[in-house]
Amino acid sequence: MTDEKTLYSELKPQIESVATPLINFSMQCLRDRGDFLPHAAVLTAHGKVELVGAHSGRELANAAEILPLLHAGLRTLAKKRALAALAVAESVTIMLPGQLANQAIKVLFEHRRGLTVSLYVPYEKSPQQGLIFSPTFSMLAEPEVKAFQGTER
Repeated sequence: MTDEKTLYSELKPQIESVATPLINFSMQCLRDRGDFLPHAAVLTAHGKVELVGAHSGRELANAAEILPLLHAGLRTLAKKRALAALAVAESVTIMLPGQLANQAIKVLFEHRRGLTVSLYVPYEKSPQQGLIFSPTFSMLAEPEVKAFQGTER
């Protein structure tokens, strides 16, 4: 059985290939609109990254409406297609040790082999400097989409 640290090392290129476009799109939305709705990407079994979104059917939607729709859509997609991994980007508030609450881009990455990692890009809005993004950090996490539960690892 592969431990999580070894699995993380093996899958790091896949994590980066899926997370990078989500982080970049989230940053662009923050610059252009000041916020963003949850959005996702999948990594096919052939190594292709595809972006995924969800729509509530309403003209004005919010993250609380979109996130469960996105998760459900990703679970359905994982049943219909051979996916290696998926990731979901959302805007969250985090508490770092010794600091005040911070806004962050969160990308939750779930892999068919059982690894789940959350990547965070904290940011702040400065009247003088605009958006200031801090370095990305990651940590092991629990699955939220749960698209690969019950599949072979």
